Amino acid sequence: MHPRVLAGLGHRCLTTPRYGCCLPSIRLDAGTGNAGLAVRHGISYTPGVDKGRVVANRYRLEEELGRGGMGVVWRAVDLELGRQVTLKRALSEDAGQIRREARIGAGLLHSNVVTVFDTVGDGDAQWLVTEYLAARSLEELVDDGGPLPEDRVRRIGAQLAAALADMHARGIVHRDVKPGNVLVTADDVAKLTDLGIARWTEVTRTGGAQLTGTLGYVAPEVADGAEAGPASDVFSLGATLYAAIEGRSPWGSGEDGPFAQMRRAAGGRYAPAERAGRFEPVLAALMARHPADRPGAAEAVTLLTADAPAPRRPRRRLRRRLLAGAAVAVVAALVAGFVLVRWLGTTTTGGASAGANTLGADPAATDPCAAIALNSLTGFGKPFVDPEVLNFSTCIVTTTLADKTGQVQTRLDLTGPLRYPPRPPVPGKMGEIEYPEAHDGSCERAISLADANRIVVTSRAVTDAKNAPFCSFSESVLSGVLATLANGPLPRRTQPFPDWSLARVDACGLLDEATTSGVLGRVKEPDRGFGGWSCSWEHVPRTITVEYSREWPIEADEDVPGDRIRIGNRTAVVAPVPGGNPECAVKVVHRPYTAPLAVLPGTPQQREEVAAVSVEDTAAAGGDALCATARSLAEVLVRRLP
Repeated sequence: MHPRVLAGLGHRCLTTPRYGCCLPSIRLDAGTGNAGLAVRHGISYTPGVDKGRVVANRYRLEEELGRGGMGVVWRAVDLELGRQVTLKRALSEDAGQIRREARIGAGLLHSNVVTVFDTVGDGDAQWLVTEYLAARSLEELVDDGGPLPEDRVRRIGAQLAAALADMHARGIVHRDVKPGNVLVTADDVAKLTDLGIARWTEVTRTGGAQLTGTLGYVAPEVADGAEAGPASDVFSLGATLYAAIEGRSPWGSGEDGPFAQMRRAAGGRYAPAERAGRFEPVLAALMARHPADRPGAAEAVTLLTADAPAPRRPRRRLRRRLLAGAAVAVVAALVAGFVLVRWLGTTTTGGASAGANTLGADPAATDPCAAIALNSLTGFGKPFVDPEVLNFSTCIVTTTLADKTGQVQTRLDLTGPLRYPPRPPVPGKMGEIEYPEAHDGSCERAISLADANRIVVTSRAVTDAKNAPFCSFSESVLSGVLATLANGPLPRRTQPFPDWSLARVDACGLLDEATTSGVLGRVKEPDRGFGGWSCSWEHVPRTITVEYSREWPIEADEDVPGDRIRIGNRTAVVAPVPGGNPECAVKVVHRPYTAPLAVLPGTPQQREEVAAVSVEDTAAAGGDALCATARSLAEVLVRRLP
C-alpha cells in the first residue's frame, strides 16, 4: 500500500519536535497503518465500520484512511467511472463546510491543486469527492528523511507558488499553506490540498478577525489579528519551504505552548536559518515581516526558478510622514526592491524605441508631476501638486474632497524594471495594469511600460477620508498617464536641477567599496535606483541603503524622531526605524533651499535636500544596536557630498 496523506481532517492541538502546534491536519505513517495513526495522534479510530458501503449509489468505500475531530476520509471507487477517488465527510454534519470547500475547489483546475470532483448527499451526510493521490505529505517526507536539498525545495516551492498564483488570480485565498497540506508524489509532483478554510477575498468579514491557519506557518499579520490575504499565503509558502530545508517551523517547536508560538509569529521574528545557505534570501523575501514587502505568488515562481541564488528583498521605507493640511508631513521615500536604470541619461531597455508608451531616451529627465493630469482628480475634489517632496522620481498630489470631509494623497513613482517580474517582459510591449489588493488604508495601481520602466500610483487617506474610493483615485491618475503615453514619452522637466542638487550625485558613489564590505563582510555590487537617486548593497543578514529625499526642515520637526547631531559640517538626525526588521537610519541635511513653486498650504516654503543612509540587520537585537554603524556610514557619506 502506498504511503498516503490526508489533510484537513482537524484534531486537537498537537506538539511535534519539528513543526510545533498545528490546527487542522492529519497524516498516515507508512508502516503503522490506521491503528498506528490513531495511537500516535490520539484520534478515535474504528476500522472497517462502513467498508463496502456505497455512498450516493455510486462510490464504494474501500478503506478508511483516517478521521479527526472534524471529518473522516475514505479511499473509494467510483463505480460509474471505475477510478479511485477520495471521499471526505464532516463528522459534525456541517454540510455547509463541505459545500463551501466544493464550491471553491470546483473553480480550480490547476495541475498543482488536488482536484475537487463533486459533492454528494447520502441521507443526512454530505460528502466531498476529490482525486485520490498516491503521495506523501511534505511534512512526512521531512519527518522520515530529514531536511530536503535546496534544488528539490525549489522545485516543490515553484509548483506551490504557481498553484497559489492561480488561486489568487481567481480571488481565492488558501489560508492554511503548510507541509501537512502539500502532497508530493514519487516523481516530485507537488499538489496543494485542503481548501476547508479557504475563502474568496471578496467575502465581507463580519465581526472581529479570527486566527486561521496553523500556528507554525501563520503570517505575522494573521497572528496579530488581521484577516488572511494573498500575501499571507505567500508568507506561509515561505514558512513551509523553510521547514522543508531547515527541518523545523520558523516559529519554533511549540513545546512551550501555542501562545508562545503565536507571540513569536505576531512579532515576525523567525529563527535564523541554519541550513538554507544561498536559499536564505528567497525565504527572507517570502517571509518579509510586512505583507507589502513580499512578492506576489506569481513573482515567487520567478524567485524559486531563477538561477540567481540571492534575490534582493523589497526595502521598507525609512519613514512615513503623511501630507495633511497644516500639520503633517509626507509619505515615505522611494518604492524600492528593483534593479533600476543607470545614472542620469540611461537609454531605454527591452528594445523599445524612445516613443509611445516609454519614458523616452532619458527616463531620469521625465517630470513625474507633469505626468499627472489634474483633471483626472477634479471629479473627486480640489487637487494640489507639491513637487518638492520625496525622491526626485516622485510626485505628490493632495486632493481636498468635494464635500470637505478630508483629503486623499496620491503619489506617482517612476521606477526602473522589476528585478524579478512575475512574467517575462515582451520587448517593446506594455504589461497589463496591476491591481494589488488594497492594504494599510492605501490602494496601488502599476504598469510596466514598453521600455520596461514602471509607473506606480498609490492613494491613501490623509485626514478624515476613510471612506474615500482610494482605488478610483489611483486608477484615474494612471488612466490619465496612459493617455499621455499613447502619444509619446511623458513630459520632460522644464528646469534643470541646480548644480548643487543631490539629483546630480550618484547615490552609489557616496559609499566606497571598503566601507560597504566592512559592514557587510564581503564585497557586493550595488543595486542602483532610478536616476541614481537611491542605492543599496546587500549581503544577508545586512542591507545598506542610501536614498535621497526632499523634506521641510527636519531639525526642529517633532514628526522626525531621533537625536540631532552634527556630522562634519552637516546637521543630521539618527534614529532606529520603527516596524520591520531591526534598522537604523541617519538623515543628513545636504542643503536647505526655498521651493521655487507654490507648496501645499500650511506647509513651509523652506525645504531641504536630505541624503539618508540606513543599515538593516535581520539578526540584530534591535534598531538601536545598529545606530553606531549607521553613523559611521554617514561620516563617510558626508565626506563625499559635494
